[in-house]
Amino acid sequence: MAPTTLYAVPWCTKCHRVRTFLDAAGVPYVEVDPDADPDARQQLADTAGGDLSVPAVQVGGRLLMNPDDTALAEALQVPVPDDLDVYDVIVVGGGPAGLTAAIYTTRERLRTLVLEKGLPGGQAAATGQIENYPGFPDPVSGAELMQRVQKQVEKFGAELRTFEEVSALGADDGLLRVTAGADTYRGRSVILATGSVYRRMGVPGEEELIGRGVSFCATCDAPFFRGKHVVVVGGGNSALQETLHLAEFAARITLVQLLDRLTGSPVLEQRVRSMPGVQVLLGHRITRVLGSDSVDGVQLEPTDGGASRDLPCDGVFVFIGLVPNTEFLKGTLELDEAGFVVADPSNLATTLPGVFAAGDLRAGSAKQITSAVGEGTVASFMVKQWLETRRAEIAGEEGPVNSEWERPQTQTVRN
Repeated sequence: MAPTTLYAVPWCTKCHRVRTFLDAAGVPYVEVDPDADPDARQQLADTAGGDLSVPAVQVGGRLLMNPDDTALAEALQVPVPDDLDVYDVIVVGGGPAGLTAAIYTTRERLRTLVLEKGLPGGQAAATGQIENYPGFPDPVSGAELMQRVQKQVEKFGAELRTFEEVSALGADDGLLRVTAGADTYRGRSVILATGSVYRRMGVPGEEELIGRGVSFCATCDAPFFRGKHVVVVGGGNSALQETLHLAEFAARITLVQLLDRLTGSPVLEQRVRSMPGVQVLLGHRITRVLGSDSVDGVQLEPTDGGASRDLPCDGVFVFIGLVPNTEFLKGTLELDEAGFVVADPSNLATTLPGVFAAGDLRAGSAKQITSAVGEGTVASFMVKQWLETRRAEIAGEEGPVNSEWERPQTQTVRN
């Protein structure tokens, strides 16, 4: 009997559905891409009477055009697999780390679901200009960069669901359960990539001017303020370190701290205070960011009850902490005191088996787009290794035949 042939293209979501069925049913098949292979395109056209629609499945002398699960099962004489709703990996979060992980897992033919509580891209998509991302000598907007990444994710076949906020993670019957709204998804592994948000001052003008003078990343945006006056908000190590970086570009820096002292390390404090052009203003809070299209200044108020005043400036850098998006994980796996996920830095494994953490939500991460992309890559490799180990364990206990982890031998034909 001639082998089963699947006519499919990488960008076709219906093709991925059929491929998932064949994989789960343990059906050996040859996959050909009519977009990339002229011979396959002509063969499909001849068999289908000129119709080049995909997916198409050749079973013996029959050609099934976009078949549903029932039609496939009947033609192949196999039962409909009962684990079609089980994903190899569920990625929670659609920022740089999560989307990168999905690119790699889908290229490894792992059935991947990405759940994103908003639109894809995370905080990176809201960044006005990014000029330190490798391969982009000219600044690129965060929205454009993340749209390109999203296209790659969809091209390789990950199932991306937006406005799906995850509320719970748990384990059941050897699988992991991810709850979002009224739906519960089952997966063999999970990559957590929900990121974190910068703690806001919560004052008028702050949100409106983010990306137009209000920033939370000196490493990203300091060069845009060369020769200008900027205000830094905060007094901890992050604020002091970022102030030192900003001092390489800005002509003048005013460091505003709510408390009557700086809370960072004495060494950093000494370095900041010794920098020319840096003024440390203790016991003050910012009550408003001034400006319409860009930052014009800030409104300062002393904490001792004195009169407020306006301070002209060109930018405001806020470093008062990060808040990880991990509320739904409390009691499920280990978090540190600040709520960040504790994961082994060598393999990104969390304290819940089969669950890995990548990007800004992980304790100790660098909180940069490039590092998040790197961790997403590492997490995908660790997931693949985890699945192979689990498959071997199950095969050793139950034998390789009909193991839920077995994948059929599939030949992909492409030019």
